[in-house]
Amino acid sequence: MEIQNTPVLGGTAPRHATRTAQRLANFALGWLDSIPRNSECLRYLDVGCGNGFITELVAPSFDEVVGIDMEEERLEDFRAHVNGKPNFQILLMSAARVEFPSEFFPFITAFEVLEHVPDLDTSVREMVRVCRQGGVIVVSVPQVWFPFENHGAQIGDKVYARKIPFLPYLRPLHRKWSLARVFSSAEMDRLFLSNGMELLGTSYATPQFERAAAQANAWERKVAFLRDMLNRCENIPGLRALVGVSMLKAYQKLL
Repeated sequence: MEIQNTPVLGGTAPRHATRTAQRLANFALGWLDSIPRNSECLRYLDVGCGNGFITELVAPSFDEVVGIDMEEERLEDFRAHVNGKPNFQILLMSAARVEFPSEFFPFITAFEVLEHVPDLDTSVREMVRVCRQGGVIVVSVPQVWFPFENHGAQIGDKVYARKIPFLPYLRPLHRKWSLARVFSSAEMDRLFLSNGMELLGTSYATPQFERAAAQANAWERKVAFLRDMLNRCENIPGLRALVGVSMLKAYQKLL
């Protein structure tokens, strides 16, 4: 599961990318009723929150919200946007060392994060550790059947900061050259099920072309008309994996 190059930090979701953000947030919120309710404060942890754009879509369902990330510039943006709301904690903190007690959060998300963390296994164990028994962890990651590597690659000293067709299909070369991971559904399940979680559900998110729409010279603008057709494919078995740029997974910590 490791890749040879050091994973790059993931940047942040642009605030105009509302369709993508809402898709991920809606999938996450769909599992809230799976959490056993008690009198405890309902806390939410977003691992790798970036500028908090997606975090804020999930946050209204919770009493306390914690966002952690390793990019201080993104966290400052997040802090400015929530404007001192007292139920938000926005912290510079690593996914591999979550500085909260065990079983502290009933709900945890990590949107487009695990492909970037330097220590994948430790980061997953930490997320599971701070998840309450019966709690839910929702993740989204790039998935292996999408035909483009979207994070670029490094071959020798040369960095190719562009989309690379078919590289995810060549797993040995992808691990050697890519700047971020891709995952199969089975790989994701092994990571979490081996750490005491059970699978609740899997879905896929197709490209929304929102980043490309903000770049005048992006080639993706020419195929943005395919968006509605790709959205319909999200619910078609077989096709949904092929056209899904991201895989969405929900897991529950065993009681």
